[in-house]
Amino acid sequence: MRTTRPVQLVAAAAVLAGAAGGAAAPAGDATVTVAGDDGRPIAINPAAPPAIRNLRPAVGVTADPATRFSVVVTDPAGKPAAGPIACQDAAQPAALQVPFRGNGAYAIAVTAFAPTDANCAAPVGPAVTYPFTIAGKVVLGSVGRFQLRDAGKPERKPLSLPVDADPGSQTREIRFAPNGRLRRDGSLRGRSAQAPFANGAASLRFPGPGNYTVVGRDGADGHDTPWSDPLRIRVVAPFDLGVVRFTDKTGPDFRLFAQIGEGGTASGVVSVAIARGNGPFRPLGRARIDGRGAFGAKFRARTAGLYRLRFSYRGNGLVTPGVFVKRLRVGTAIVG
Repeated sequence: MRTTRPVQLVAAAAVLAGAAGGAAAPAGDATVTVAGDDGRPIAINPAAPPAIRNLRPAVGVTADPATRFSVVVTDPAGKPAAGPIACQDAAQPAALQVPFRGNGAYAIAVTAFAPTDANCAAPVGPAVTYPFTIAGKVVLGSVGRFQLRDAGKPERKPLSLPVDADPGSQTREIRFAPNGRLRRDGSLRGRSAQAPFANGAASLRFPGPGNYTVVGRDGADGHDTPWSDPLRIRVVAPFDLGVVRFTDKTGPDFRLFAQIGEGGTASGVVSVAIARGNGPFRPLGRARIDGRGAFGAKFRARTAGLYRLRFSYRGNGLVTPGVFVKRLRVGTAIVG
């Protein structure tokens, strides 16, 4: 008995060691990656899941060579988000594209099987889950004030608004409206205009001065991200005169009608002054602007010659301060 008992123990230990050597590694030994916002793979640590803005990330799974494995990806609703990988030979890493199913927590479940289990009928342990979060959201550039056009020029300029879009997005929607109010979901109430997007910027063409609200969102695979934080932009116009017309051209007393370039946007008064030739200006008074952005003025010029009329405006919230000078030649009447 003294000789047989140690032999039996050694034999049992050898059997256990052999069984351990042939066992498949658990799924927790797999390396699972998800493409980050720059497209580079990020190794997923189940204890600290990464958050990305990439809407359609690539996922890679590399398992222990001594296993076969299966992969299932689920979306924030717990439904399959990509075609499953079934009974993959670990000698060949798995790669798949995760479609966008909205912001939230996604999960990659990896189940390991013995290398000899050709049908993957008996898992060697429970599936290990590798979670990550997609948190897509458009970020609009910071623009607090924008001048619609240059003084003296009628052409209106578009605003090129920088947009930090989500990687992997397939559609982009940038909308704006004057005095825009938001719904609970962050979209604009009522009518709004859509801005085209190209080369990292949205092109906004404003119909006139005003206070505008801009929001944006991305989309992919038929789903959209939440709307961006709203951007408030004050669009202003320069002070200039679109119309200057003399309603009384016979001297020595003259009258004129003028209208500010942006019509009824301006308010308040315009200060009017006159100078002969290159001499100093003499104030004529202040003219009140009406609802059309128009005003009238009168002046006296007893001596023939070249004159300058100066119109000064202090500005309001939507029209910038400015000075407009009109040159004219006076004889017995205004002749130019």
